[in-house]
Amino acid sequence: MSEVAFASAEDGAALGAYLERLLHFDKTAAVRFVGIGKAAAAYGGPPFGGVNVLSVRTVALADGSDPFDVTVSAGQLLEAIARSSDPAQAITKPVTLPAPLVGGPTWAGLLPPRTGWTPIQELPVSTIAANVAEGNAEFRFRALGYGAPTDSSGAFTALAEDIWSRDVTTGLDYGAGSRGLSLRAAHAAQMLGFLGPNPIIDQTGAVRIALHTRWLRLDGPFGTVIERLRFEH
Repeated sequence: MSEVAFASAEDGAALGAYLERLLHFDKTAAVRFVGIGKAAAAYGGPPFGGVNVLSVRTVALADGSDPFDVTVSAGQLLEAIARSSDPAQAITKPVTLPAPLVGGPTWAGLLPPRTGWTPIQELPVSTIAANVAEGNAEFRFRALGYGAPTDSSGAFTALAEDIWSRDVTTGLDYGAGSRGLSLRAAHAAQMLGFLGPNPIIDQTGAVRIALHTRWLRLDGPFGTVIERLRFEH
């Protein structure tokens, strides 16, 4: 399949905004773009998410769309969306998909399941955002004692792991010594705009946490982050 038609101009714009955020943090970002029926999902590997965190943005497709599954350059897909859009008329023509990447990122080889998720918790957007803000503040404060960011002792890496591996879904039993959704995953959701424009003061938005075998999923108002379930050592 060489072309994809979105259900509306808003769907094309939403996907474009997600791709722009990914590219802001990783100029060479790739996405695995999968379409089934009337829905498509663009999976990404945010550079601050670690190897076990994926980001997902879903959009609606036009009626009669054929299924597809390609791993492509995020930059090239964004350019294709821009070429197909006419903001003045609020329409979107079919998007010509870029050529698939040869090889592609390792994370793209095994995606989480689409169905069969068990809802386990709902939290206010502001709670997630506050946890992320506290983590950022603690990292900056504690990093002051390590000198320049080019410190080669591994202290920054250890500090980051200490903070961002903490759980934000506490008090829940996931079984078999597994741990909850990490602060790293919550940070990825915020940095990609999935929690909204002003999440720390949002009094109405919510995120939903779901479980599927070895995966945890955070569904925010504007996108999803999925993390492999972590286990105590």
